[in-house]
Amino acid sequence: MINLAIDIGNTRVKAAVFNEHEIIDMQPIDLTDLLAYSLSKGANYLVVSSVRGETRAVVNELQHAGLKVFEVNNHTPLPFANNYKTPHTLGMDRVCSIAGAQMLFPERNCLVVDAGTCVTYDAISTNGSYVGGAISPGLNMRLRALHEFTSKLPLVKPFWFNNLEGNSTEESILSGVCHGLVDEINGKIARYMEHYNPLRVILTGGDADFLGKHLKNNIFVAPSLVLQGLNQILLFNVKKGNWPN
Repeated sequence: MINLAIDIGNTRVKAAVFNEHEIIDMQPIDLTDLLAYSLSKGANYLVVSSVRGETRAVVNELQHAGLKVFEVNNHTPLPFANNYKTPHTLGMDRVCSIAGAQMLFPERNCLVVDAGTCVTYDAISTNGSYVGGAISPGLNMRLRALHEFTSKLPLVKPFWFNNLEGNSTEESILSGVCHGLVDEINGKIARYMEHYNPLRVILTGGDADFLGKHLKNNIFVAPSLVLQGLNQILLFNVKKGNWPN
């Protein structure tokens, strides 16, 4: 079964073509090119999620073109137990990342660290229960905040600054933001390990490569985790006989 997974994130739209669980094509696309891209792949099903709140218009356009589209939202049956107190507020990127982690490491305690616009932490236990997580500002958001909420600090482009001490304003910002974020992630992982041991840590998101090499722990980097989770949710629902059929 050939499926097309489409992840509409805060800053990028990513698509992946799956043959069952195997990715056979993956690339970023422009939202205006989505219909043409989808039609060109000849997929049995499309599965779509968005954190921008515009999924309905996208789904309608694809369905009007005759495509079978499965929209992942807060009412979608999931392959794991969701213990979040406010599931209607839970971002679909977080839902999909947990589904992806469960697929990669079944019956394992997993912590997903998604380093994107925000940094999110999400945990699933060995019995397949999503237990919640945390949200903090991402790398570029921290850099923009220093610039936008002060009168004199410049907007600095991210690159890794090795020294602990910065001896210019730009270096001081990079030291504070980059090392501070890495220290946060390392600290958060250590705290989760106190509660869930053994723990598999999975790093994903746009800044995963930038941050991953500076983290202390043994981390599995999965850049396509949200797309893998989308595909997993689709396969789960097809197997259960849920729409689409």
